[in-house]
Amino acid sequence: MWLLIILVLLTCTCLIAYLYLTWNFHFWTSRDVPGPIPSILKGSFPRTLNGDCNLVEEMHQIYLQYKDKQSYVGVFSARSPKLFILDPKLASSILKSKFNSFRDNESSLWTSSEVEKLRLCSPFVSVGNVWKERRTELGQLVSTKTVQSHIDIIKDCAGKMTEYINSQDPNTVWDIKDIANRFTCGVMTKYIWGMDENTFQHEGNYSPTHRMATNMLNQAMRCVKYYGRTACFPFLRKVCPVRFFPAPTEEYFIGLAREALQDNELKSSVLSRLIQLNAKNDLTYIQMAGHTTTVLIDGFETVAIVIAHCLLMLAENQRVQNKLRTYLIECEEPETCYDITTNTYLNQCIQETLRLFPPLATLFKICTEPITIENHMNGSKVELKPGDVIYISSYSFHHDPEFYDEPEKYWPERFDEDLGGVQRYRDMGVFLPFGEGPRMCPGMKLALMEIKIAIMELIRNFELVPSYNTRYDKKIDSDSFLLRVHGDIHLHIKPVA
Repeated sequence: MWLLIILVLLTCTCLIAYLYLTWNFHFWTSRDVPGPIPSILKGSFPRTLNGDCNLVEEMHQIYLQYKDKQSYVGVFSARSPKLFILDPKLASSILKSKFNSFRDNESSLWTSSEVEKLRLCSPFVSVGNVWKERRTELGQLVSTKTVQSHIDIIKDCAGKMTEYINSQDPNTVWDIKDIANRFTCGVMTKYIWGMDENTFQHEGNYSPTHRMATNMLNQAMRCVKYYGRTACFPFLRKVCPVRFFPAPTEEYFIGLAREALQDNELKSSVLSRLIQLNAKNDLTYIQMAGHTTTVLIDGFETVAIVIAHCLLMLAENQRVQNKLRTYLIECEEPETCYDITTNTYLNQCIQETLRLFPPLATLFKICTEPITIENHMNGSKVELKPGDVIYISSYSFHHDPEFYDEPEKYWPERFDEDLGGVQRYRDMGVFLPFGEGPRMCPGMKLALMEIKIAIMELIRNFELVPSYNTRYDKKIDSDSFLLRVHGDIHLHIKPVA
């Protein structure tokens, strides 16, 4: 009798679990939206959840399968329905003309107010009117004028990078990402706080801010993994929220902000602008520290990844590297290289790197107002309601042979002005390394300036040569939310003869 009761209970439990896990699987078919058949627990991305590939790779497979037949398809993250946009023109309209219906980023759902302080101050996470306030404040810290006034700081850090490389054995096999992070950390500590931490003098170790920034990124990765593992049971995130940034790093950066407000001798750096904002907008220590960490993470890790990828591509493509070096040495007006609006060969090399490896390869947007969007392939429509989530894959647009000839080839000349330049691809909606529309990355100018000066300094003074273990296959790290190649990037850096 008891055995029968237990068997019935187990059967009922399994049935309830099955119904819960598959209940949403009719969500898109009931709306006549096609898409791949989801699997239990893993939705449309089983290989990603198994750790076999990065999400962008599995999304790209779906993109290639449906893009010639549909403007969008329905996919599932575990049991949660998402609308995957395949048409670049539709994607562009969502990011720009339809922006009011897609104001917020899904990342706002990844942060719990119960355990977070600094991250909630970021315009990448903020929602509604709060986003506008945070965006306006942050914009003053990374404006063209502010970046231009700090060029000498970036150049100084680049010079220290050259001195550091020259002081080492010329046969050294360098971890390029490590070099790039030391450079970007040196720039950021000086740019934000006016501190000089000598990031290249901490041999075998990191400066205090470098350690804190690294800890923040490692914790952020753990948080992203946690959200992946709990995709089927999102209520667990409420019951057991996980911090995006570690508590000690929050207190460290809040402490720096508090010290800045008490420092009457502070004459420069981004913090001085924050102090001015504080007098006008009455910012808290936490809001000030939140802005500094937003600028830090953007200018530290994201920029370092782009620099490392660009150097890897130049090492693998000696023709491009030699052409770039000749251009930089013979340039009659070197200052034009710092102008992001000038279509120089340096710009083209960076643009091609961003095309191949867009750091944020997928844009996750939340529907904030009811809207109907059309599938121009067949004239069908789908109604979206507040809370619905859409995916836009920058990576897929960047790697589509319909838009880019030989998309896996590193060919900066594709952005030459005679071929329409980068604007040609932006107008098509297929070049989105910094996003698009009102919520595109506000730190783009700062990021590009750091990247340019670092690449200029290294290519003028050194030859980049692949080492015995340099990878050529562009394999993407399956374990990173910022797109990057798998494993370390190892190169020889030899003085130019």
